[in-house]
Amino acid sequence: MNDRRREYVRAWLCKAGSDMKNAEMIMSAADASPPLDTVCFHCQQASEKYLKAYLVYHNRTFPYSHNLADIVDGCMQVDRDFASIQRRAETLTPYAVEIRYPDDFCMPTRQEAEEALTIAAEIKGFVLARIGVD
Repeated sequence: MNDRRREYVRAWLCKAGSDMKNAEMIMSAADASPPLDTVCFHCQQASEKYLKAYLVYHNRTFPYSHNLADIVDGCMQVDRDFASIQRRAETLTPYAVEIRYPDDFCMPTRQEAEEALTIAAEIKGFVLARIGVD
């Protein structure tokens, strides 16, 4: 891998890490009613960016989409093991766009936000293990 692509992968991982950190900080805040929609949004965004980092690492293009099932499909072209996370990743997709606007808005529960955080952490670990980053 050339230095330019290596830096691009690092940039994707850095952005993904920022989204994870935001989600974790919000969930761990002392606030009795944290903005759970924001937690879910950042979990989806982190997952999307980790998956896209994997594709960049393997010099693959990715769809300009927030649909995690589609992005995982691209990852499966490189490693069929991504099929094991596709369904869980797909549950985060609605948090990319729909949750940001008041139309058809439904505030996620704490349990849903915790599940989103768990899924995002799983995706992070899954991707980092495959590109050799701890």
